[in-house]
Amino acid sequence: MDCISAKTQDPRIKHRNDAQTEHKYKSIPCHAASGVHELVVELLQERLPRGARIADVGAGHGALSARLDDAGFKVTAFDLDCKGWLAKDVICHDCDVNVSLDLVAAHGPYDAICAIEVIEHLENPRRFLRCLIDICRNRATYIVVSTPNPLDTFSCIALFTRGIFNWFSPAHYCGGGHISILPYWLIDEHLRFLGIADRQWCFVSPFRHPSAWKRLIYNALSRIRRLLSRSGSQPYSEGETALVIFLAS
Repeated sequence: MDCISAKTQDPRIKHRNDAQTEHKYKSIPCHAASGVHELVVELLQERLPRGARIADVGAGHGALSARLDDAGFKVTAFDLDCKGWLAKDVICHDCDVNVSLDLVAAHGPYDAICAIEVIEHLENPRRFLRCLIDICRNRATYIVVSTPNPLDTFSCIALFTRGIFNWFSPAHYCGGGHISILPYWLIDEHLRFLGIADRQWCFVSPFRHPSAWKRLIYNALSRIRRLLSRSGSQPYSEGETALVIFLAS
């Protein structure tokens, strides 16, 4: 029998680290993979007119809020701690969504609610989804949710070689607050359980290795996974981020 001993470390969880943030919008750090915020704006522009009311839940420093505001939407933002808020044209409210979404509901109604790279930080993801849907009971509202994708090829390689998922490890637990590993099919089942019939999934920002020859190997592994997935119960998903949009009412 193999036994593993664990040393107790500092239990305090840091939810953000600017040093790990590569992308910015108007000098505001984007706490999401490349292309995620752009896709959110694109999906909402396809569905909503300018002036539509949008809640940005777990808004970070305000990069997505600023982008939505520039697209002509009326944005209300919420975050655990707004001290580092940088989107000057959008108001941000302190709100611990692990506890309650009552404050979010109080500032509604909304035409859309965004929770981008939030659900993996929460203790009860299905309860969070239920609360989002409950906010929309009296008005048809689009909800957009994203999370790091533990099922893409890069994450599967990390699991095979190191026993961790990409963006989910002991370091990410305390260093980034990623406490809930959520493959997209689990979120999809949560939504089905909660009565959401139509769900559109997108997979964003596929990994690109900086080394040319390693990139060839990686692409070959991705193609093999794509072929093998044809006989599996879940479709192939390649991209650092899994994102779903659906209409709740």
